[in-house]
Parts: sequence; structure tokens; C-alpha cells
Amino acid sequence: MARPGALLYGGGVLHRQFLDHAKAVARFAPVRPAVKAGLRAALAFFVPTVVGTALNLPGALWLAVGGFNTSFVDKGGSYHARFRAMGGTALAAAVSAVLGGLAGMHPALAIPATLLWVTAWSFAGVYGAAANLTGNIAATTFVIALGLPAGSVVNALESGAAVLVGSAWAMMLSLVLWPIRPYRPARKAVAACFDAVADYAEGLSRTVQGAREDAWQALIQEQHGRIRETLELARTTLAATRQGRVERGRGERLLVLLESADAMFMGLIALGEQLESLGPPVSGPVGDPRAAVAVALLDCANTARDLVRLVEQEGRSRRPQPEWDGRALKDAVGDLDARGLVTRLERARLTDIARLLTGMRERADVALDTACRLAGPLTETPPPARALAEESHTSLMDPVRAHLTLDSEVLRHALRVGITTTAAVYIASVFRPNHGYWVTITVLTIMQPYTGPTFLKALQRVLGTVVGGLLAIAVASWLQNPHAMMGLLFCTAALCVSLIPLNYGLFTIFATLTFVLLAEMGSGDWTLAPVRIVNTLIGGALALAGTFFLWQRSEEQRFPAQLADALRADREFFDVLSRGWKQGGTPDATALAEARRKLGLATINAETSFQRLLNEPRWRTEAVEPLMTLLAFTRRFAAVCTLLASRPSVPSTSGVQEALSRFARAMDASMEDLADAVHHGRPPKPLPAFDALIGWNVPTPDAAGAAMGAEAPLLQSQLERLVRQLTVLHTAATRRLEALPTASSQAQPSTINGP
Repeated sequence: MARPGALLYGGGVLHRQFLDHAKAVARFAPVRPAVKAGLRAALAFFVPTVVGTALNLPGALWLAVGGFNTSFVDKGGSYHARFRAMGGTALAAAVSAVLGGLAGMHPALAIPATLLWVTAWSFAGVYGAAANLTGNIAATTFVIALGLPAGSVVNALESGAAVLVGSAWAMMLSLVLWPIRPYRPARKAVAACFDAVADYAEGLSRTVQGAREDAWQALIQEQHGRIRETLELARTTLAATRQGRVERGRGERLLVLLESADAMFMGLIALGEQLESLGPPVSGPVGDPRAAVAVALLDCANTARDLVRLVEQEGRSRRPQPEWDGRALKDAVGDLDARGLVTRLERARLTDIARLLTGMRERADVALDTACRLAGPLTETPPPARALAEESHTSLMDPVRAHLTLDSEVLRHALRVGITTTAAVYIASVFRPNHGYWVTITVLTIMQPYTGPTFLKALQRVLGTVVGGLLAIAVASWLQNPHAMMGLLFCTAALCVSLIPLNYGLFTIFATLTFVLLAEMGSGDWTLAPVRIVNTLIGGALALAGTFFLWQRSEEQRFPAQLADALRADREFFDVLSRGWKQGGTPDATALAEARRKLGLATINAETSFQRLLNEPRWRTEAVEPLMTLLAFTRRFAAVCTLLASRPSVPSTSGVQEALSRFARAMDASMEDLADAVHHGRPPKPLPAFDALIGWNVPTPDAAGAAMGAEAPLLQSQLERLVRQLTVLHTAATRRLEALPTASSQAQPSTINGP
């Protein structure tokens, strides 16, 4: 039996988590409403509705369903990608409407048909986010058709044809009547990369001018993951835009600009890491050289803002002429050195910062030249750039085979959704509630692959439905004029889609208001709002039950593996560096770029998993601080590696090479052991004496360590910085294990796996 104190502790944890979820329900995303998308969706929905009603067409509902769902798929991107996504969704929804209508005619087939069809389309997530959205729409259309069975085979075929017609109208509206510039999404995505680079440069400028010591860490946490996500989004958008196109001018120049933004980001990471190592300000008759760095960084940010303008606007523009580089800092360092005001190591660090600034200016010049020629024809060979990673032509069945295991989150989610939706269909067939398909639609809408997002969406869906239902009751009590009602519904339909980016709960409020009033107009029954609320509550309860009891895997189980992957990506990044040093002092640029990108994505995955862990309702709780430290210093380790990668070379003497070789072997073994310890929840092995390996702060270093200190003091200092990041990671991993028994004992009983 649990102790009273433990129960109070557990109750306090649950109470705090519930408050956190309540805040998340009301949290607004810092974006603008998607007004254009809302108006398109309203037109795609209401034009078929009005036409079908006016002409008394039997498939008016399906015209509206096809138009609304297909417009919902249009998430922007290249013209080709949008057409493919919308067309594929239209076909899937039409087939689902036909099969659902036929299955509804034979109740004995409804249950197995639902299980197979919904599970199969939920499994479509193996092909990516777009396929997952298409699968959800196909499954939703199927259960609507199941709840509104066709009277005959001909009627079922008419439903499918009506879905296609409504979808065709939505596609014409989005792709023809409101034409787009094919490269506009790619230009905006690349411009967003330079905008993020400018923000980072401004942050570095503020921090280098005497900000608090912890400001460096805050800047890394705030900027690195966001910029990497922005770069990856631009890479995906540009790849989709160029797919199937033969023109070389604008697409290749955008590729060069994307790679320039990535290179500037890497240069800023290296600069930040080297600036942090300077320590207290260096003052003297010639002033603090860090002031010159701060000014150069602000000028760099202004240049990045110029690039945002040049990339976004159409037509040719005059090229800006930046006046910043590393020469002013180099001159200041020379004066300080001549006066004996800096040590040898400080001089090396400041000189390296000047080199990094000069490299940043060179990358900015390439980007400016390319951006000013963005709209013109390609008359010369563009500057060299790393090619976009194109999707390999793998077999269509390869992703399916890869996920046919219960270890696959996609398969587990598909089975959960299929079984829970089938249960909803069975309940509707037994109790026959009014508009029973609202129960199954709620299940399909709420259920997400992870527990935390499912719980949050359930709260938003239920609360939004209650509020929307009450609004529908109020509206129906005083407004029943069909023409005025149609005008109001057009506005609410536009609002519900426009507000999706801000808050899903707001979308649910206006979606409930729209569809309840529309159903009441069609049936003449003005009391459907309570039905919608009750059906949503039933669907929400089923969705949560299915999530919690059907192959649910807590984020506490997933997060250690994600964090271990990020640590191993750190290890691989350093391994590329060390192999390059052994082979002549210069790492392979292609391998380095790939390792850096892999590290960025792995770290983002770990941070996303950690956020899901915080939002997941749990009986047990783990100390958060060690986990946050592990995540933070995984990025810090990567930042030092980026600084090391910016070095033009390392000394090739035997002493330095021997010190580097044994340091690399020890670092590789320590990082692998740390990743394995985090993954399996065991204490990491003690760290070796890294200082002795490179001769740092050792009274009597051996020959290799002495060579390192004499021939490469800056490299020695940077390696020592890497050791410090590893030491913090090692300490956090040990502290996490020390905190686990206390948390577990306080949160008893802990025999329940999940909430």
C-alpha cells in the first residue's frame, strides 16, 4: 500500500501536469492567422454546398466534403508537390466514400472493413507527413460514408464521383484561379534562413559586449535548433520545387544561397565558441578588441537582412557593399601584441576570430552576388555548392517492410487507431446515437502517435466542441434565416481554417459551430448541438482509452534512446575531424557537412522527445535538470567541434599527431560509453585523464603533450574546452541516475506502466 506522503506527492505531480496542459490548451502560437487558406477553404466548401442545394443534387454533402478536405491538404510548397498531394487525397477520399457506403449497406461487413481500411490508411504515415494527412482524410471519409450508408451500388458510386467533383473544384481554386509563383515558397524559405542567421549574429553581438556568463548557453539553446530546423525546411521546400524541372538558373542559385546560409550559420557557431573562450575583456590604450567584433557582427546581421530582401523580392537589385571583415580586429590584435598586452594564447584566439570574420565576409559576398542575379538567366557556372540530397529511388514497399514490427511507432499507432475506431463503429451500431459518425471522427482526429499530443488534442477538442456547441445553440435560437445563416457559416468556415496555426482549440470551436449549424439547416432539427457535444465526449474517451491501453510506450522509454543517438552523432562528428587530422590535417568537407547535419537533426529529435516527455501525463516523474543539462551540453559539445572544424589545418609534427591520436581514441571511447550508459540507464565509466593526453595544466607533460603546448596552444585550448563539455555531460548522466531512485520511491505505486 502506498504511503500517504507518496500519494500526496503523486497527486501534486498530476495536479501540476494538469495545470501545464490547461495552459497549453490556451496557448497561442506566435504566428499570423492563415487568412488566405481560410478564405480558400470556405470557398471550396460553400460553393459546392450552395450549388448542390440549389440544384437539389443527391450528393451535395459529398461535394462539400471533397472540396473542404482537399483544400485542407494544400499546405503550400511547389506547384507540382501541391497538385500531387491534393490529387492523391481526392482519389483516396473518393474510393473511401464508395467503399464506406457499400460497407454500410451490410452491417456484418462494417466492423472488419473499418478495422482493415482505417488501419491501412493510418499506416500510410510510413511515407511521411503528407501521406499521413491523406490517410487521415481517407479514413475519416470512410467512417462518414459508413454512418450514411448508400441505398445502392449506384448511390455509392455517385458519392465517390461527388467527392471527386468537389475536390476538382478545390484544386482549381488553389492552383488555377489563385495562381502562384512556383519558386515563391522556396525563395521565402531560403530568405527565412538568412533572417535566422541575422538574429543569431545580433544575439552574438549583444552577448560579446559583457552579457552574463549564462547568456552564451541561453543563446545556443534559443538559436541552434531553430536555425537548423529552418535550414532543413528550406532544403525540403527547394527539393520539392526543383523536382521535375529542367531550368537551371533560379533553382541552382537558390541552392547556392541555401548553402551560403548554412555556411554562415556554421561560421557564427565557431565565432561564438571562440568568443566565449576569451574570458574577461582585454583593455588597454587601444581599447577592447571585442568591441570591433561586436560591430562586425552587427554589420554581418545587416548584410543578412539585405540578403532576406534580395531573395524575397522579384527583379534585379543593386548589390550592397558591406564594409566589415576581420581586418580591424587583426590590426587591433597587432597593436595589443606590440605593447605586450596579450598573452600568446589570447593573441592566437583573437587572430582566429579575425580569420573567422574574414571567412564570414567571403561567404556573404558569394551570397550577395548570387542573390543579385537570382532573377536573371544562368549565363555562367554558379559557385560550387553541395548538391541537395535527392530522395533515392527505393522500392515503394521498402518503408512498409521496414515498419512491419511492433517496435515501429507507425505500426503501433496504426493498430491503435484501427482498433479504437472499430470500437467506435461498433458502439454506434449497437446504440445508434444521432450522427454517430461524429464519435468516430473525434477518435480519428484526436489520436496521435504519442501520448502527450493525444492528451492535449483531446482537451482542445472537447473544450472547443463544448464552447462551439453552446455558441451553436445561441445562434440557432435567434437566427434561422437560410440566407443569413449561409453568410454566417461562410465566415465561420473561413475563421476555423484561418485559426488552425494559432490554436487547435479555436479551430474546433468554429468548426463545431459551422458543421452543427449546417447539419441543423439540412435536417431541420435545431437541437443537434448537445448531440455533437455528447458524441465528442464519447469519442474523446475512446481515443484516450485506446492511446493509454493499446501498445502505449511512454516517452520515458523513448527519450533515452533519442538522447543516446544525439550523443553518438556528437561522437561521429568528432570522429570525422580526428580522421581528417590523421590523414593530413584537413577533414573531408562532404563527410563533415553530412555529420554536422546528422548531428543537428538528432539533437532536434532528442529535444522534441524531451518536450513530449514534459507534456506526457505520468504517475512517475524524473528529475528534469540533469536531462536538460544533457541536452544543452550535447549542443555545446557540437559547437566546440564546429569551431575545431573551422581550422584550416593542424600541425603535422609527430608529437602533435601522437597527442591528437591518443586524445581521439579516448574521446571516441568515452562518448560511446556515455551514449550507451544514457540509453540503458547505467552509470558511465570514469573519464580518462584528458589533460595529461594533451599536456594541458600538467606540471611535467610527456613529449607529445609538450609538443602540443609548444606548437599548437590554440588547438590545445580548444580540445580542453571539448573536455569540459564532456565532463559536464558525464556528471549530468551520473546525477540523473542518482536522482532516479528518489523520484521512484516518492512516486509509488509505480507498477502501472504509464498513466
